[in-house]
Amino acid sequence: MTNDRQPPRKPPPPPPPRVAIAAPAPGQTISQDSKDRIAEMAIGLLEEQVQARIVHYKADLETNPELDAITASVVAQLKQMQESMAPSAPRPGDSGDVAAQQERTLRSLLARLLPAGAPSLIIEKRIKASLRSLARLFFQSELHERTRGGETGTTKVIQHGEQALFYLLTRYHHRMHNELQNFEFASQETRERSFELLQKLTKDMQDAFLARKSTELKRIVGTFNAVLVDFVSTVLPRATGELAHEVIVQSGSAEGKAFGYKITQAAFPRFRSAFERRLMVRLVSFVEDELVTRLADTAEHTRKETIAFITNPEIFSMICGELSGGAYEYLCNEGFLDLPPEWHTAA
Repeated sequence: MTNDRQPPRKPPPPPPPRVAIAAPAPGQTISQDSKDRIAEMAIGLLEEQVQARIVHYKADLETNPELDAITASVVAQLKQMQESMAPSAPRPGDSGDVAAQQERTLRSLLARLLPAGAPSLIIEKRIKASLRSLARLFFQSELHERTRGGETGTTKVIQHGEQALFYLLTRYHHRMHNELQNFEFASQETRERSFELLQKLTKDMQDAFLARKSTELKRIVGTFNAVLVDFVSTVLPRATGELAHEVIVQSGSAEGKAFGYKITQAAFPRFRSAFERRLMVRLVSFVEDELVTRLADTAEHTRKETIAFITNPEIFSMICGELSGGAYEYLCNEGFLDLPPEWHTAA
C-alpha cells in the first residue's frame, strides 16, 4: 500500500556560492576592497530581482488583440493631450539647464525625505520592513550546515546539540523517508504515525535550535536598526546635495526628451540604476564599519559566522531595495518621478 503523505519540510536551498569576504581581525574593520565587492554583488542581486519582477508583471498581463488596440488608441490620445498641455520639450542646447533644475528639485525633495535627526515616516516604515526580512535571512542562514562564501562555503562548528540533530535529520532526510516507506507496517495508521513522528522530530530540533539563536538574532537586529537609523538620519542628510548631483549626472536624465520638473518614465531605468548604485556605495561603506565595531564583543567561536552574515550582499541588496522603494514612492507622489506601471503594481 503506497504512502501519500508529504515528506517533512526541508529548509530552503542554499544560495548560489559567492566570493568569500575576508573577515577582519579583531579591532579592525572591513577593507575597502571587500566593501567594493559587497556593493557590486549586492547591486547585481538587486538588478536581478527588479528584472524578475518586470518579467513576472509582463507575464501576468493577458493579451487580447481587440482590447490591446483600444488601449493603444486611448493611450495615444492621452499622450497627445499631455504633450499639448505640458511645457515644450527642451532644445538640445538646454539640457544643462534641465539637469540643473532636476538636480535642485531632487536635492530639495531628498532633504525633506531624509531630515537630520530622525527618519521620516516613509523611511522608518522601510527600515522596519528591512528588519523583518533580516530576521528571515538570519534564520535561513542558520539552517544551513555551511556558511555562505567561497565556492562551497565552510562547515559550521556545532554549538548546540539541537543544531547537530537538525543538520543530521535534514542531511539524511530522503534516506530515512525511503527507509520508512520500505518497512512493513501493521496498519496504515501506524505508517502515517511514523512519518508524522519523523516530521515532528525534525521540526522540534529546528525550533529548539532557532530558539537558542534568538538572543543573538535580537542583538544583530537591534544593532542593524541602530546603524540604519544613524545612516538615514546623519549620513544621508549631509549627502543629499552630492547624491542628487551624482544621480542626475550619471543617469543622463536630462538627455533627449526631458523636463526640468520631473524624471520621465523613459528615463526612470537609468535614474534607478544611478540612484541605487550611489546609495549602495554609501550604505555599505558606513554600515559595514559600524556593524563590525558594534558587534566587536561577539564570542570568538561565533565571530566568523557573524561576520559572514553581516557581509552577505543579499542583506544589502534587500536594504537598498527597501530604502530606494521608499524614495521612489515619495518622489512619485511629489510629481517628480514617473514610475512605470509594473513599479506601481509591485508597490
